[in-house]
Amino acid sequence: MKKSVVFILFVFMYVTGSAQDKDFNKNITIGVYTNIGVNKLIRFTSKYVTGQIGPFHSMASYCAGLNISRSLSRNIRIEIAACYSLHKVGFELSPPIYTDSKIYTETFETVNIPIIFYRYLKNNYFLRLGTITDFSLTRNSEWIDTQSGFGMSIGAGKEICINNFSINLTPNLEIHSLLPFNSFKDKQRLFVLGLGIGFRYNPPLNKRDESND
Repeated sequence: MKKSVVFILFVFMYVTGSAQDKDFNKNITIGVYTNIGVNKLIRFTSKYVTGQIGPFHSMASYCAGLNISRSLSRNIRIEIAACYSLHKVGFELSPPIYTDSKIYTETFETVNIPIIFYRYLKNNYFLRLGTITDFSLTRNSEWIDTQSGFGMSIGAGKEICINNFSINLTPNLEIHSLLPFNSFKDKQRLFVLGLGIGFRYNPPLNKRDESND
């Protein structure tokens, strides 16, 4: 599984790569980011897991943080962020634990570090693909597995530029704990379908650096 994730990222960068132009802004930029959506726990198994929780129900998810980014070419940009995430999940207690169809909820928090590659298309539309490293914060949870591990983020959107500022609107899908730090049988993974909104300041193009390329 780990090799597959690395291979997907390599292919994405290879097929979207472009020649190093001399008129793109290579300055490091700083921004803020938030992602609001719904999440759901999923197990990668079709069998009934006796004595475990399920079915799962969709609940709210929220993420916010800071990011820094730099253009690698005219059409490729890399972004690294530090984010705080809050997830509320819903579930039922499967028989023989409990026979009623009551929905229970738990809320947990994580700190995550996304590393995202952007491939820009025409009219400032873009595709994005990257990894997410999650670290679960201390919590008292009886039923929900820790989501610490490596995940993936896939999305597409549009960048709106206003003077030296830009706004990114990104519908996206996140898969958390795809490669967990502590793996165990029938582990729950967290899927998040959200809308990301990012604000970034872009320093003016440094003409002196451009002439030295």
